[in-house]
Amino acid sequence: MRFKVKSILFLSILFIGCSSVKTREIDRVATSNQKLEKNIKLETTIKRDEKEGESISEEKNIQLTKDINDTTNFIEIYDPLAPFNRRMYTFNYYLDKYLLIPAVKTYEFVLPDILEKGVSNFFSNLGEINNFVNSLLQLKIKKMLTAFFRFGINSTVGVFGLIDVADMMKLPEAHEDFGLTLARYGVGPGPYLVLPGLGPTNLRDGIGKGVDLLTVAAVNPYDPSIGLNINNYGVTAAKIINIRKDYQNFRYYGTGSPFEYEYVRYMISKYRQLQVDVNNKKNKKG
Repeated sequence: MRFKVKSILFLSILFIGCSSVKTREIDRVATSNQKLEKNIKLETTIKRDEKEGESISEEKNIQLTKDINDTTNFIEIYDPLAPFNRRMYTFNYYLDKYLLIPAVKTYEFVLPDILEKGVSNFFSNLGEINNFVNSLLQLKIKKMLTAFFRFGINSTVGVFGLIDVADMMKLPEAHEDFGLTLARYGVGPGPYLVLPGLGPTNLRDGIGKGVDLLTVAAVNPYDPSIGLNINNYGVTAAKIINIRKDYQNFRYYGTGSPFEYEYVRYMISKYRQLQVDVNNKKNKKG
């Protein structure tokens, strides 16, 4: 199969949320390494695309090498739970293949595009709760107020977030999560971790995901007003399908490379570190 480096980048967005960090920043961080290039070239000479019967071109292979950091950094990602993580990576592959991707395809077939957009807006609006809480915890008053007004406007004028009126009003959405909050106060990433269903992350951000999920569930903002319980099975299933739909270009074992686990581990770790670095720089600037 063909290498799909861009697909790997989508992973990071799937499991750690939207980020203002552009993928080209990762490309600038990555540098070529002769040893890794040699290994990938060797793989290229013996592996063929099973579907199209084409050899992976040397030019494409060299480009892939340039997008990956040197072999030392590539290997040194802290992964003491590798046996567990590899099993979870395989589990997520089968979960995707037999449940999530078919559910996404059905969802896209049944719902018109305008309704899909409304559902996406609805869950994005719920994300403003975490943006508000974590901005408050990091003492980012401007971001906190923006999240507050975005949620208020979209939940009222925007019909419970189905329409992103705040975006039309040029109120920028700024992503914050509890993992970034922990990093802001000096908590390290800990070991690399692949969670069932949630995918690749690290221990700090895995805990952060749990806290963020519990926060939104506890607030449950529409239940008292209109009786819409966002914690019921239907809403939860819709949220999972919506997230997977947004990033379905990524597929587990989609690169066809025996090094895929290492590629994903490196890119996820580096991408998240870039998010943390950008977040901390903004904090220092006040």
